[in-house]
Amino acid sequence: MAILMYHIFKGQKDILKFQVGNGEEFIETGFLKENEVEGSPSFQLREEDGGTRIIVPILESDHILGLGEKAFPVERKRTTGKMWNYDSYNYYLGYDPLYVSIPFFMKTGINETIGYFINYTGEINFDFGVTDYTNIIIDVKSENFSFYVLNGETPEVVLQKYTDLTGKPFHIPEWALEHQISKYSYYPEERVEEVVENYQKAFGPYAVGSVYLDIDYMDEYNIFTEDKNKFPGMKEMIERLHGKNVRVIPIIDPGLKADQKSEIFRKGLGSYIETSRGEIYTGDVWPGKCVFPDFFKKEGGDFWFDEMSKFLSKGYDGVWLDMNEPSVHNVESRTVEPDAVHEVNGKMVKHSEVHNAYALKEAEYTYKAMKPGKSYILSRSGFAGIQKYAAIWSGDGLSTFENMGLQIPILTSLSISGVPYVGCDLGGFSGYSSPELILRFYQMALFFPVYRNHKVKMGNDQELYVFDSYYRKRFSDLLNIRHNFVPYLYWKCVESEKFGTPVIRPLAFNFPKEDGIFTIDDEYMVGDELLLAPIVVQSQENRELYLPDGMWYDYESSDIYMGHRRIRSTGDLPLYQKKNSVIIVGQKIYYFGNVEREVYFGNKWHRFKSVNGTVEIDGKEDSEKIAINIEMKKPLLKDLIS
Repeated sequence: MAILMYHIFKGQKDILKFQVGNGEEFIETGFLKENEVEGSPSFQLREEDGGTRIIVPILESDHILGLGEKAFPVERKRTTGKMWNYDSYNYYLGYDPLYVSIPFFMKTGINETIGYFINYTGEINFDFGVTDYTNIIIDVKSENFSFYVLNGETPEVVLQKYTDLTGKPFHIPEWALEHQISKYSYYPEERVEEVVENYQKAFGPYAVGSVYLDIDYMDEYNIFTEDKNKFPGMKEMIERLHGKNVRVIPIIDPGLKADQKSEIFRKGLGSYIETSRGEIYTGDVWPGKCVFPDFFKKEGGDFWFDEMSKFLSKGYDGVWLDMNEPSVHNVESRTVEPDAVHEVNGKMVKHSEVHNAYALKEAEYTYKAMKPGKSYILSRSGFAGIQKYAAIWSGDGLSTFENMGLQIPILTSLSISGVPYVGCDLGGFSGYSSPELILRFYQMALFFPVYRNHKVKMGNDQELYVFDSYYRKRFSDLLNIRHNFVPYLYWKCVESEKFGTPVIRPLAFNFPKEDGIFTIDDEYMVGDELLLAPIVVQSQENRELYLPDGMWYDYESSDIYMGHRRIRSTGDLPLYQKKNSVIIVGQKIYYFGNVEREVYFGNKWHRFKSVNGTVEIDGKEDSEKIAINIEMKKPLLKDLIS
């Protein structure tokens, strides 16, 4: 088997690239130049059943992080995983695959971290020391692809190199970090406005940052259309909601109804996925028989760009891309047939070879149709590089405590796989959600960049204002806390955009050398500053948790703890700030210990410095009106409610 090894140079960072066969890459990586070099790779490579097997040694002391969206623990060692985007409705622990494929993982050892990225958009199967205890086995269903090895001292260094290759995240607007509401479906337009009004009456003007419109806003579920009976004044409704500082985000699926009477369908002729016989491929989705744009083909991308541009000109603030694995209802595989044909750079390619990148290309052309710097896309599916265009939510999960707890390893692992803007359906999508469960969902996801309540038609109402006074008060407090932390989250997102760093992380990402840290799936870090240990078990009022090495300030009790040990929380929202760190809450800077670093607020970067209680911002001494020493002031979590 032919293999070439290259050294890739990106500034001062180097990455090894291995070209297998012709090294074909349907998704380009970003690099400045490459030089062929000699040497022996640190892995084995061989042909296997029409594909390629990669064998990477793994030691007992090694750990595995990443691999994107998987319903597994944070520690990927002793698991198997498949790359194949799949409509995984009502998934559970161990269900595989899910909606997103990111064939990137990190092997973290005693002295170094090594990242591995397989740039192939078809099926890949990973076996992390299950079949062979001492080896990682990667089966790629192709003999032509590229394989990257990224060396670094820590997971963060490796992740930054990976995002050098696949792209830094898009600029997420600050409003998208506020509380979002959705349901399958809110209609007619009077109901949409009623729900927003009820939220604002119950919880104040910042209770809703955006409202989503599911497929019932469309005319018979046809994309790029509106039902004039349910939404006779869509543009005016959007303007009224904008007047309340609420954005509107409609759903768009890739499936377009195959209807010769449709002007949109006729415009797209020549730009759809085809069968191996050269006919238009069709599959059943919500409108019935549908065609699917071929986003790999220039005509397909241009068609989508034109229709999306016209659609967004009506005043919508973002786009919700759903069913884009792509999902098809009338076949057992629940997706486009593997022998269907795409056109990639003038070459005819089977769908099975580019399946995992379909949603990525859809997001790319959707992003291009939006206003520069003001785009917001929420996508269900994706591939490596999706972070350049879209946020991801974890799809159709169950309304159970088990599913809620599973969201932490799913989304922190996706976040450290280059996709920092992530979230889940608060309350769960399908099934009955009790007020206790919804409360715990809102606490658990408090720092997820995407903070969206979404529910299926057959589920109970879970708008926060429908519950009794006890829960309304709890929800009100949480919405205020979230709103006050949005400036901090926005800083973390801008940091992600600049450096490729994750917003939320498993503890093992920040503290990979601590014993037992890779077994912790029910806590997470926010940046380098905060640790949240939410309650994910029914009927608990406090919990045992682990604090990593260092000193930690407890936002519930104002106690200060020495870390590297387990403690019991004083309440049901255990939140801790690490010493020698700074965060932003509302219009204030909260610091703990001595800090010197760049902080983003007021739409620009500032140099913050605190030494023994003396504070400087941009070289000037500042007063307590802006900067608060939490160790001295001891603000409790309840102080952040107002």
